[in-house]
Amino acid sequence: MAADLHSWKTVPFSSSVLFFAGVFCLLGAIFLVLSSANLNSQSAGDVCLTVLISGSFAVGWAYAGTTKTYWLFGVFLVAQILLTRSLSPYMQPPHSLAGDAPALQHKLSIDASVEFVLMVAAYVFFLVFFGREGNRFFRAQTEVRLAGEIHRTLVPQKHVTIGNFEMFGSSVPSSEVGGDLFDIVQSDGMWHAYVADVSGHGVAAGILMSMIKSAAAMQLTKLKKPDELLRDLNDVLQPVTAPANYLTFAYVNGASDDLSFALAGHLPILHYQKVSKNVSELSDSNVPIGMFKDQQFVMSKIDLPPGDLLALITDGFTEVFDSQEREIGMEDFKFALAACAEKPLGDIYAELRGRTLKFGKQTDDQTMLLIRRVA
Repeated sequence: MAADLHSWKTVPFSSSVLFFAGVFCLLGAIFLVLSSANLNSQSAGDVCLTVLISGSFAVGWAYAGTTKTYWLFGVFLVAQILLTRSLSPYMQPPHSLAGDAPALQHKLSIDASVEFVLMVAAYVFFLVFFGREGNRFFRAQTEVRLAGEIHRTLVPQKHVTIGNFEMFGSSVPSSEVGGDLFDIVQSDGMWHAYVADVSGHGVAAGILMSMIKSAAAMQLTKLKKPDELLRDLNDVLQPVTAPANYLTFAYVNGASDDLSFALAGHLPILHYQKVSKNVSELSDSNVPIGMFKDQQFVMSKIDLPPGDLLALITDGFTEVFDSQEREIGMEDFKFALAACAEKPLGDIYAELRGRTLKFGKQTDDQTMLLIRRVA
């Protein structure tokens, strides 16, 4: 309902005028047809008044329907009845034309002419309205599809091996345009892997996501100190984002066998330990990116023996609900990860995503980045 109301509010004023003009003419013609069905006389003033009252109140009903203000239906109905009764003393008293064929034919001819003009006018108004709004709608749909193609180009599935580490990442948006992002970048003998989740959905989140990937790529190609990445991204995004728009970020970097990580308001990184067969959570106290000016971020070390696995995910995997509104949650996801953590990375991703889809409908972007030390 809210989406329908929002859609109507986006209709330009000029298009709204065309729509309501079409409603006025169409309903005015329909009420005139009904009044023409009786054999009583009707003056030119009565015809005009019938069209004016019925068409005007039809516009009011249409407005109430398009804005979802249904209580106005009762108001308009009572007002129309009261107005009709108050005007009846000023209208010419009707008399039957049943025995006066020429007068009856003249009345029906006048009514038919007015009805024809109103019908043609209604058709033209609606034709222009639907043509204009159809073009606007399909143009908007084309832009959304284009943005979706850009998202798929910016966030393709990746499966790479860098030194002793194998990595697999994939992102599936919940709509045409996603706000999730992952990337794997090599620079100066180091690799950098991250998962980001932009607040919100749709085109706005997708645009911000593309800005983040560009900014991160530029920073990582010249980065000398990995712990400066989150601070640099915050400095870039904070001035250009609204308070309600922020970024959660999970970041891992490695040089040889030394690994570090940082989280900015993001879900914990899941660490599968091959020796114990358990999944633990790696977390820190950093706030999301883009919320505060001159924010500092800390990084921590990771000990990742051969065979261990890291899983960086967005909350689209954990905030999935079944038909009874039960959430799959982190603990269930960790249990599922532990059960398949030694399979090929692509199979792990497919199994975990399939499990969430079987549990409930995807309502948020789902992004996963898996990092395994192979030697």
